[in-house]
Amino acid sequence: MPVLTLSLETADLSQLRWALSPAWELLASVRALARPAGRAVHMPWLSAHRGDPLLSELVARELAAATPGRLPGFLAPTPTSPLTELDDELAQVRATPIETLRHDLTAVYGDRLPAILHPLLRAPRRELDALIDHLHRYWQRTLAPHWPRTRALLESDIHHRARTLTERGPAAMLADIHSDLAYDQTAGTLRITLRHGVPDQAHRRLEGRGLVLVPSAFAWPGLYVKTIEPWTPVIRYPVRGIGTLWEAADTATDLAAALGATRARLLDLLESPATTLELAHRTGLAPGGVSAHLHRLTRAGLIAPHRVGRTVLYARTTRGEALYR
Repeated sequence: MPVLTLSLETADLSQLRWALSPAWELLASVRALARPAGRAVHMPWLSAHRGDPLLSELVARELAAATPGRLPGFLAPTPTSPLTELDDELAQVRATPIETLRHDLTAVYGDRLPAILHPLLRAPRRELDALIDHLHRYWQRTLAPHWPRTRALLESDIHHRARTLTERGPAAMLADIHSDLAYDQTAGTLRITLRHGVPDQAHRRLEGRGLVLVPSAFAWPGLYVKTIEPWTPVIRYPVRGIGTLWEAADTATDLAAALGATRARLLDLLESPATTLELAHRTGLAPGGVSAHLHRLTRAGLIAPHRVGRTVLYARTTRGEALYR
């Protein structure tokens, strides 16, 4: 398999950050609908939406049809924050400069642009508007109902990776993200095994542009890398705990009858260890209220606190995990 090597300077590492991208999840989910093979982890969601006539047009226009590993860069701008909202990203796509649109289409398809995309070159503003409107309707129908839970899973991953970076350094953090990533701290290089497509260059220097890491539900099981200018380099990788995204939702609903909706929700979120403040942020509850619910779950033996330095993390106990089996 092809390998891409990135040279990471001190400036790149100092600008290493995490972000979320609802627009990427949207586009990657379209790809999953168009090519369900190997997507067993998403089978409950795929089964609910495959064959929906309202989605057929979008799947037919699936923009990676000719190049499974790449999307035109303007469709998935590099996000800049863990607080990114879909409407902000779609507005950025809608405002894509015509020169950038043409450049990105050429970079991906060369002179083999699929016929269904020719109108995008002939009337880019009209076609972009139509595409964005369609994407928004698709989101509302297929992903919006699941986004709070998906977002919580993605945010949990970011907190975990950030702690790993602080406690164990970049080499351990990057290796833990995916087996296809290998960081050589001495050489200052990140080796990426590509299972989707072939890189334009085998070696790239980021030259202080930084690097954004984006956990993704629909990236599973591979990595998706974008390093071409003018975009900030980004690596999209499978989120931790993806196997619980669809299955645990029913369990959490069942547990609500016994534990109460809030405590069931907190127990559900503790698939990955988290602090009281993290849980308050994800649920919108006051920290004091979260703390009271965590105390009750602890007394029931479903979770346990663990001190890591100055931080107290809560995690499910064996008894708590058994409820999800």
